[in-house]
Amino acid sequence: MKWDIFVKRKSKKKDLEDDPVSIVVGIIEKFAPKGYRSERDMFFYNYKIMQPYPKPLLAFLEKVSQRDRLESDPDTFKREIFFKLKDFYDPRDRLSLAEAAENRELIKKFREVFLFFYDKKDLSSEDAKELLKDI
Repeated sequence: MKWDIFVKRKSKKKDLEDDPVSIVVGIIEKFAPKGYRSERDMFFYNYKIMQPYPKPLLAFLEKVSQRDRLESDPDTFKREIFFKLKDFYDPRDRLSLAEAAENRELIKKFREVFLFFYDKKDLSSEDAKELLKDI
């Protein structure tokens, strides 16, 4: 029996890097604060393996990766982030937009997005509710 010890094994890590979520995560990790990496992994990135989350997660992360819009058109961008966050955390669409805008847990997650991804600590619950009251 011959064993070819020089055969290269295919890396599983390389296969995982080719999925769309990993590509967007790579873009986000270039600008996101390093101190919140574990929170991003725990509350967002690890959902890519559970159904029905991959599609809404990808849409949410693609929106988050557009950080230049936070400076150019902050209110519209924040609302768009909220809509994508609502789609991600409510994939079965059980909450209406009005209910989502009043949901304490969703508002908390919305504020955490700006902390974990942009290191913005100045978005209070009242500011978030004021921003979302027209929904």
